[in-house]
This record gives sequence, structure tokens and C-alpha cells, in this order.
Amino acid sequence: MSDSQGLSESIQPTENKPFRFFDLPSELRSKILSCLLCTDSRTVDLDPSNYRTSTDRLNLFLVSKRFGYEAYHVFYSSHTFRIFQTHGRFLGKRTEPLLARLPSYYRNTITSLELRLGPGWSDPPKPWHVSDRLGLEDCTSVRTLRVFVEVDPSSPVFKGFRLNRDFFTDFSGALLRDVLARLPAVDTVEFDAYPSVERSGALMTRLLKETRDADKRVAWGRQRDWGDSLADKLEKARLKARQKREVVEASWKVVEIGRVPD
Repeated sequence: MSDSQGLSESIQPTENKPFRFFDLPSELRSKILSCLLCTDSRTVDLDPSNYRTSTDRLNLFLVSKRFGYEAYHVFYSSHTFRIFQTHGRFLGKRTEPLLARLPSYYRNTITSLELRLGPGWSDPPKPWHVSDRLGLEDCTSVRTLRVFVEVDPSSPVFKGFRLNRDFFTDFSGALLRDVLARLPAVDTVEFDAYPSVERSGALMTRLLKETRDADKRVAWGRQRDWGDSLADKLEKARLKARQKREVVEASWKVVEIGRVPD
């Protein structure tokens, strides 16, 4: 018998066994599911492209009851969900927002919501109102509400096109107040905007007032990069330097107290 014949006889075909996904640690399973389920755009809204971009991912929910449970936790906790739709196809009076279409156990898992202000500034969409049907009270895992401002119609640029200077400002302020009143766990509101929106403008001033009146912390998004003013930054640097100096002086006092006299 030749060497090649002996080698071929010694190699036995192996049986292909199914991969036991749930034998993996939960952290590794979550990482794998994140790679499978997370979309390029982390903001989810009613959009005509959802059928093309999300259907295959969401079909993973149907693999099994246990797999679906872990999959939907990863999907809904890894994306920001827009409270009110902004695509023109879904602004009709009878079109429900995405949140209202989700069962309560999906809303329980969401960790991030976005309120986008600007579309329909002269005639706000009819679905843009807070009601029990929206289910905001179910969003118990949301800690940060993101507010993105596209335009501020109170700017002089909009004079002659708007209904009046304060119409959209009043509408947006009341909408934010109603949203915050129904989000039980939110402690921070993060603001961001396009470059044309001024932090000192009427719209942002009203939104900041509603946030502080609701006793929520204010944070700033990356796109507009408002952050603190130069004076605020200098004051924080001065306080930090003073605290550092006090720590050094206190440590020297401890050394002096513990020193053995000659």
C-alpha cells in the first residue's frame, strides 16, 4: 500500500455539527449581535428605505424565542429612536409615529430618543403631539433626550415667510415640555443644531428654559460644538488649578505634622 493510500484511509470525514451560539459568553453574544444588527445610521425613524436596510436584520428576531429576546435588546438599546417622524411621506394626519407602533416591551429597552425640530416650521405636522398612544412612559431606560434643531424661524431671515416671530418657538417649547413630562428616567437633555442656529436665539433660549424648569441637566452635541463660553472655560480652569493647589498644600501639611523633630 502506498503512502498516499494510507494517508487517505487515515483521514476520516468529519460530521458537520451545528454551532451552539448560546454556549458563548453573553458579552460575546452581544458583540456578535451588535455587528449583525447595528445600522450605519444609528438614528431610526419612519423612512421608505427601512424595508431595504432593516428587514434582513429584524428577521433575526424570528430565529427562536431566546435568540429574538437577546436580539431585540441589542437592537433597541443600540440605536437612537426619533420621537416624531420627519420624512415627508409620513407626515399625514393619520400616520402614527414609530414609537406608537412599537409594543411596550420594545419601548422599555430603548436607551436613546431624539426630538428633531425644524420640519414643518410654518405648519407643524399633525402627528407631532404628545399623547398616551405615543407610549413615552414606557421608555424607562432612556436617560438622555437628544434635541436637534434644524432652523430657528425667529431669525430675521425668516421674516415674511413665518406666521409670526414666536409661533414655532412657542410650539417647540410646549412640545419639549410635554415630552419631558412623560419621560420618567431622563436626567439630561443634549442639544445640537445646524450652523445657522444661534445658541442665544429665541428658540434655543426657550428650549433651555423648558429644560431647566424640568430640572434636567443640559449637555451639548458634537456637530454644533456650543459647549461652554470662553469665560466659563477660564473659570473652570481657574477652579481646577485652585483645587490642585489646595490638595498640594494639604499634603504638605500632612508631611509637616508627621515629621519627627530633630
